[in-house]
Amino acid sequence: MGQPTPELSADTLVSAIENARRGVVTHITVKGERVAALVSRSTLAMSRLLAAMLASETAASALPAALPTAFPWSSSPPDDHLKAFAGELREAVVAESPERIGRVLFDWQSVAEVRAGERST
Repeated sequence: MGQPTPELSADTLVSAIENARRGVVTHITVKGERVAALVSRSTLAMSRLLAAMLASETAASALPAALPTAFPWSSSPPDDHLKAFAGELREAVVAESPERIGRVLFDWQSVAEVRAGERST
């Protein structure tokens, strides 16, 4: 039998997160595998700026038109789907939820690929 994996203390996890926020590479072990976590200051700044901009109705209204440039796969859905995608993405970004953003992008890319015939349901 293997040895039980020790849990990370809250202080260790908070320290790793703070280091990542400053752009410092942090290594942690998850289920016996060494994992690096890095978030650059510029990425955090862009993320904060985007969230602040999308909180504004005026800025958010431009999002559907910008999506195909940022995500080429989003050029295939019709306008009403693109507006729905933009709305869901905006909500996730403003909520500052990376998991939700990832889910929205994955789900809408899947929809776009099915519509384009690149993937079956």
